[in-house]
Amino acid sequence: MNKYFNKKCLCNQMHKHDSKREAQRCDELYILARGGLISRLIQQPEFVLQPSFKFKGRAIREIIYRADFSYFDNLKKLFVVEDSKGFKTKEYLLKVKILKFIMKDRKDFLFIES
Repeated sequence: MNKYFNKKCLCNQMHKHDSKREAQRCDELYILARGGLISRLIQQPEFVLQPSFKFKGRAIREIIYRADFSYFDNLKKLFVVEDSKGFKTKEYLLKVKILKFIMKDRKDFLFIES
C-alpha cells in the first residue's frame, strides 16, 4: 500500500503500477500500441517544469512532473500525456497547470486525466 492506500497492481503481469486504474489503462495502451493506433508509449515520463538554478550560492533543485504515460496518437497526430488520478493533490494540480502553460502553444499536444 502507498500513502493513498492504493494497492500496487501489475500490468500484463510484467511491471507494477500504483493503482488498479493505472494498471488497467496500461493494459489498454499496450493493446492500442500493438494495433498501431499509438506509438512511442512511455511509462512514467518526466517533464522538467523548471530547471535547477543557483540562488545566492545555493543550488535549487529542478521541478519535475512525472505523468503516468505519454504516447503519440497516430490517428489524431497528437502527442498525449496521460495521468490516471484518483486523488488530486495540490502539488499535482499545480504541476499540471505549469505543464499546460509550457505546452499551451503546441497544437499537437493533448493532456488527458483518466
